[in-house]
Amino acid sequence: MNVKKTIWLPLIMILTFILEGVISLIFAKPLFGESRMFIPHFILVLLILMTAFYRRNTTLVYAFIFGLTFDIYYTGIMGIYFALFPCIVYITDKLLKVLQNSMVLVGLITVFNIILTESLVYAFYVLIDSTSMDIATFIDKRLWTTILLNFAFYLVVFFPFRHFLVKLKKSEDRL
Repeated sequence: MNVKKTIWLPLIMILTFILEGVISLIFAKPLFGESRMFIPHFILVLLILMTAFYRRNTTLVYAFIFGLTFDIYYTGIMGIYFALFPCIVYITDKLLKVLQNSMVLVGLITVFNIILTESLVYAFYVLIDSTSMDIATFIDKRLWTTILLNFAFYLVVFFPFRHFLVKLKKSEDRL
């Protein structure tokens, strides 16, 4: 396989990981002010697209790597995203075996997975008594804005990333 083609997917994923941090630092206050929070899950969106249009096992490897990296870099609590990202890939794979992988259905699966991820992370933090936010505040001030931000990212990247993944998969299948 051509080395140039094999470097693009990891590079895109690494740049997206960096973009998550930059977006939350630069745009949080101007977009939503002090009263609202949003969590960019751009890596998760790309993992969902990889599950739909690329190879599941390769996507699982990326999910483990970026879940661990996410835990180390952002949370300080080891294991939550390391466990969640591969689970989301697995759930997405099972849903796509039943459903088509059209833009609308993959978008709905993405929204479902963002809600699931945020809810499980919130439940975990409540369980370990690391947050004082009640569920109504969580939904009002964090969940809705997180869904909107990540769905907007999904809409922007769907066609170019899907095209890239389909092309990459075809070039790998020829070998």
